[in-house]
Amino acid sequence: MPSSFLFRSLSFVTGVLCSGLLAAQPQQTLIIPLPDAHIIADQLLRGDDDIYGLGDWRCDFKFELEGHKLQIRGEIVFMEKANDFTTIRGTYYQELPVVEAGEYTSCRLMLEESGGEVRGPNIGARGYRWYKGEGAIRQARIITDTFGPDTGKIGGMVQFEPLQITLSCVYAATVKTEAGVGR
Repeated sequence: MPSSFLFRSLSFVTGVLCSGLLAAQPQQTLIIPLPDAHIIADQLLRGDDDIYGLGDWRCDFKFELEGHKLQIRGEIVFMEKANDFTTIRGTYYQELPVVEAGEYTSCRLMLEESGGEVRGPNIGARGYRWYKGEGAIRQARIITDTFGPDTGKIGGMVQFEPLQITLSCVYAATVKTEAGVGR
């Protein structure tokens, strides 16, 4: 088979042909399962350290790719809406290598979902409850109040949906054509 025929065939398939340079941008999606995150509100920002089962709470997580490392940042905040307006906050940080992308050194990685949240009412000292999340958060098992001081005792476990990472790769190759064949 003449090399010019091969060159034209490949350019038809990829749609890109430039001066003997053949380029393609295939995309691949990686599915990355995430470990559960345990987040506790351990910083008293305001008030007397007792939520009294009044008010609301929220928990947000953000994801960011730094090269082939996934940074996971979370925050949980409990806010009392009466008495002395106690506010207790906790943070979470973890860095995970994206091992599955290791062989794709010349590819750009893009997150499909960059975060999620879960929220609910402070229901008093009734133990852990499950709450449905949004975005990348599947669900969370949270305790919103205890009997007495709450700092360092409220919070819980967050479960995530698997993250999707799209790889955008550029490949290039030159193809030699025979002079005068196929023109």
